Amino acid sequence: MRSTIALSLLVGTVFITVAARATTHAQGQTPPPAAGRGQAQAPTNLQVLPKDMTQQQVVAVMRTFTQALGVMCDHCHVGTQADRAKDDKPEKGVARKMLKMVTAINDDFLKDVGTAPPAGQQKVTCYTCHRGSTKPLTAPAGGGGI
Repeated sequence: MRSTIALSLLVGTVFITVAARATTHAQGQTPPPAAGRGQAQAPTNLQVLPKDMTQQQVVAVMRTFTQALGVMCDHCHVGTQADRAKDDKPEKGVARKMLKMVTAINDDFLKDVGTAPPAGQQKVTCYTCHRGSTKPLTAPAGGGGI
């Protein structure tokens, strides 16, 4: 019983923290750094993402990748957070190419198709094809396709 209550409190605390950060992010504010972490370093080795992005913005983009592909950071990155700029894994190069592709689809190919998405959103994202899998889902389960 006590472990269930403790788990419920922990999960509730996580949800509240995530919701507070999402609200702060949606309002365009930067939350204070987590206790004991100090100042975040500026991202390095940004080849596709804008070079003026903050660490927090880069982490937010990376979280969309992990959710869209159902992977963790080590899928594309090696070592500790300090090593994230290294290009040791081929998956990181693939991710850069895919990001360029998604940008081209949204900015060029779909520019005049249908209604414009709400500000700050895209029509096509990694999740559009990947749906939580590292391999894009190109046909419905059971075959089909075009």
